[in-house]
Amino acid sequence: MNLKSLQTFLLIVSFMCFGYSQDGSNKSPHYVLPDFTEGIILMKDGSELTEVLNYNSLSENFAFKKDDEILAMTQTDIGRIDTVYVSNRKFIRKDGVFLEVLMKSGVQLYLEYKCNLESSTAASSGYGGTSQTTSGRTITSIENRGNLYQLELPETYKAKPYKEYWLYKDDALTKFKTLGQLKKLYKDQKKDIKTYRKSHDVDTKEPLSIVKLIEYLESLD
Repeated sequence: MNLKSLQTFLLIVSFMCFGYSQDGSNKSPHYVLPDFTEGIILMKDGSELTEVLNYNSLSENFAFKKDDEILAMTQTDIGRIDTVYVSNRKFIRKDGVFLEVLMKSGVQLYLEYKCNLESSTAASSGYGGTSQTTSGRTITSIENRGNLYQLELPETYKAKPYKEYWLYKDDALTKFKTLGQLKKLYKDQKKDIKTYRKSHDVDTKEPLSIVKLIEYLESLD
């Protein structure tokens, strides 16, 4: 199978397999895939690498397994990457971040995986409670301790992953996280969205439901 055929096949299969919940019972919520999976990395020079991969939404970087170690891609490696195919999904590098490709016909829809971190105050103060980080200090402290890429974070930290969509439409690229923000991008079709939602579940936590909604709205033009 040539490279072009491989890309087409993986993109088709990704939509066939996209129905599973990406927010399931994964014990490592800062990782996007349930497990490290063999994937193909296409480099800008046309060469290919095969690695056992997973995407870390906390570091916003791919991690790979070598024997029993989990390692991060270096900045040099990242700069050479064109596309990553893993678990029947396709990721590209755009504007300095990795994005999963959801749609690329007519409008373009991408998905960015991000993660907030909450640190427990119970261990240090003797009182229960959590505080959500607003700076990179906590992540840096985890990284310095060598835990950023581990499957399980220290008990005093809790990962809170979330998704941000990138929609390229009418020569403009706009990000949205909520259905309300998406409605503003289709402000002339609010009635169509309301009609669609009467018979379809739409949830920004489920990318396939967003893909289907946008496909429906675009089909009405």
